Amino acid sequence: MSLEDVIADIATQFEATQRLIGWAEDEIRAAQARHPEAAQRIWRSFQLLAPALPLPWTETVYRAHCHELLERAARAGDTRPGTAAECCLVLSQISLQAPLRASAAGLYARMWRRAGLPADVLDASSADYEALYGQAIDDGERDLRAKLRQSWRIAPGPAAPFSQRPAPSSGR
Repeated sequence: MSLEDVIADIATQFEATQRLIGWAEDEIRAAQARHPEAAQRIWRSFQLLAPALPLPWTETVYRAHCHELLERAARAGDTRPGTAAECCLVLSQISLQAPLRASAAGLYARMWRRAGLPADVLDASSADYEALYGQAIDDGERDLRAKLRQSWRIAPGPAAPFSQRPAPSSGR
């Protein structure tokens, strides 16, 4: 690999990261507008939005991921379980390797809908899958979100007012 190739690869990665940061900041501002009472907690949740999966993230999927995590943060909910968008990414990758069983296809449809992704064939067939395989889909969702759990993804607690923060130590 030539030096030019390395530089081009770094530039591509930098640009992709900058796009993710821009989308995350947009989603933070939108969440703050929806939840002004939790604006400070949401603002401090930026680190939660890092993609945990080394899979291709489109803008729509990444924004859905951010939206779900920021909604959890606004409610002071558990931000560690996998998001619906992460579940969709994994199920998409699996479907490229082998056909999905009907219950897994139903789980994919449910996660697609919960992520708020654009309506398509998956979304349209969701009710049929739910009627036939609802319990298996429930179990699959619980298991997949648990497998995608990120122990580092912990929402920040409430910020103490500046006057109540401990003074920095002098190092002596």
